[in-house]
Amino acid sequence: MLTACVSRGASTDKTLIYSRAEKGTYSIPPELVNFKKTQSRLQVVNAKEFGFDENRWQSDPSRIIYHGGKYHVWMIDGFVNGVAGTSPANWKQCVNLKRSWILYMTSKDTVQWKAEHYLPLGPKGSAYDLTIEQANVLLHKGKFYLFAEGWTSNIEKYGQMNAGIICLVADSPEGPWKQVGDILVKPGIDDKNSWDYRMALNPRHVYINGKWHMYYKGMGWKKGPTENGLAIADSLTGPYTKYKDNPLLFGHGHFCWRYKHGMLMLPFWTGTILWSQDGIHFTEPLAARSNDLFLFGSLYVPYDPLCGEPRTDKPVTKYWGLESKQVEGRGWDVVRIEWEFGAQEDNE
Repeated sequence: MLTACVSRGASTDKTLIYSRAEKGTYSIPPELVNFKKTQSRLQVVNAKEFGFDENRWQSDPSRIIYHGGKYHVWMIDGFVNGVAGTSPANWKQCVNLKRSWILYMTSKDTVQWKAEHYLPLGPKGSAYDLTIEQANVLLHKGKFYLFAEGWTSNIEKYGQMNAGIICLVADSPEGPWKQVGDILVKPGIDDKNSWDYRMALNPRHVYINGKWHMYYKGMGWKKGPTENGLAIADSLTGPYTKYKDNPLLFGHGHFCWRYKHGMLMLPFWTGTILWSQDGIHFTEPLAARSNDLFLFGSLYVPYDPLCGEPRTDKPVTKYWGLESKQVEGRGWDVVRIEWEFGAQEDNE
């Protein structure tokens, strides 16, 4: 969310889907109707002792993991608007160079949360020595993988401050975290016609058709609207190959998850939710009111092993999660949500 260059109005314009599934080539689960959302305040029980400032910018919660009897989440805390245009030398005015903006939190009941610590930065000269943003975590084969965008002072090596998408790995959600390789997905800075010339951000994964699909946000050389594309790999940690027909969708980031024989994609700022059976081609927007969807958020998916120890073996239609809510005068605030679909329509 370092740059918000898209319209803040919701849209259901079908032309925002660039990679379309042909009619007759897919089947949509019939219960994907009547979407509903309710919000409630995020309760940080140790806010005063930790120094958690509820009036500060908080946003972009990661995938929520259940492990060891607790829920775990990572989110931006303390983002400074407008920092994307500053030089590395001026970042000292905007960030704490001893830690990133990513706050790690836990909860036993999904309602009351405890602030634990901030993720440390990488060593000087690394791809994430300035900060980490848009962290997204998943559990795979007993290890925790944290994907994020890295911001670096090492312009000589990486070409710009936004180095690209990195991966950190740990044996537990508490860390310590160690970087896997270097950059998994780089901005297309070698080609000014590239849709992701300036930035590669907001990594989100699904495992579908035997491949790891990493969806990410990009921005072209002339700035303008952000779009969502795809990189694919056989292994979670890569190597990743950018999809040849990127970008797939308009949007300023997204949340996506497996559901039955396909996946759901919620591209932010578009006010739409989409279905795909192959992870590449998307149907027309499902019927949903934009205020019943969520923005810069995530759901806990209790049947998905990537979210930790599965709580059920079947897909569900009711979820809880965290969302970023715009607050006048101070940016964004993370709130808890209840979210569902397929419910009976209210006739009142």
